[in-house]
Amino acid sequence: MSGKVKHRTGAGAALNPDHVGMHRGIVAGVVVTLLAAVLTSWHGLTLVAEWQGLPEPMRWVTPVMVDVPLVVLTAARGALAKRGIRTRGMLAGIVALTLFSSTANLVHSLDGADLATVAVWGGAVTNALAPWLILSMTEVLWMVVTRPGERRRREVAA
Repeated sequence: MSGKVKHRTGAGAALNPDHVGMHRGIVAGVVVTLLAAVLTSWHGLTLVAEWQGLPEPMRWVTPVMVDVPLVVLTAARGALAKRGIRTRGMLAGIVALTLFSSTANLVHSLDGADLATVAVWGGAVTNALAPWLILSMTEVLWMVVTRPGERRRREVAA
């Protein structure tokens, strides 16, 4: 034996993105961030549900109607794109839904607040960030947990 160590992937790189530990760390970080973003947005949208005139026992339907489809559509978009199906129209709808959710979270945070305080604006902008994190974390999760498509594998091999 020549004494050389044969590495499975990454050719002995100092940081191997294909290592199972790195993969699990990324997935864990994405899931924790996604959960925090969903909970933040969920709370804001239940307050928006009050504006809709929904009775208190039904206020959970607004976040289900807005944020759950955001996760589902983003994951479906990844699946369709992996099959080679163009998803530009779907992406436009996902971005519109994200913008709606973000705006709703921002507006509920500012409603009745003292707009002259930095804390109110900081909280409102942070709440408005939640739907964008839902979108981006779902995208990242999809990219990390799936294998690259045939076209991408050919590009990497070249």
